[in-house]
Amino acid sequence: MTVTDNTQVTIHYTFSTSDGRALGSSDQSGPFAFVPGRGDAVPGLESRILGAKKGESFRFEIPAAEAYGEWDEDKEFQFPPSALEGLGDIEVGMRVSTTMEGRSVDLVITEITPEQIVLDANHPLAGHDIVFEGLVAEIEEAPEMAAGCGCGHSCGCGGH
Repeated sequence: MTVTDNTQVTIHYTFSTSDGRALGSSDQSGPFAFVPGRGDAVPGLESRILGAKKGESFRFEIPAAEAYGEWDEDKEFQFPPSALEGLGDIEVGMRVSTTMEGRSVDLVITEITPEQIVLDANHPLAGHDIVFEGLVAEIEEAPEMAAGCGCGHSCGCGGH
């Protein structure tokens, strides 16, 4: 059996930035199971795993655009400090959740000055090429999809 859009694949993996910064592994988080095409993994991993066989090793270098996206300056927002007064003590690196255009968005405070606070809605790995290395541990028929739109986000839908 090979990995197709109609299968669930389970992998043992490590992933890192292309410059070698470790990001995670199945040793830490356990094996990762996903169905290619359902949006459960970054698009570059989903497309590159197709055709793999059980027991096969892989190494995929995935460009930022096919991973967590390119860094987008339009996702950086500036507010006066008064806009975040209700949060108490704030600091660079702090995560803030809000709703934008009806969707839940996580932002990171990247700069604080007396005049402004800068928040970034880009994924923390946006703009980074990543490398997945691992082994295809299992391939089986894909389970039936849960009710929803089919985007892989357990529909609310934060993926659209």
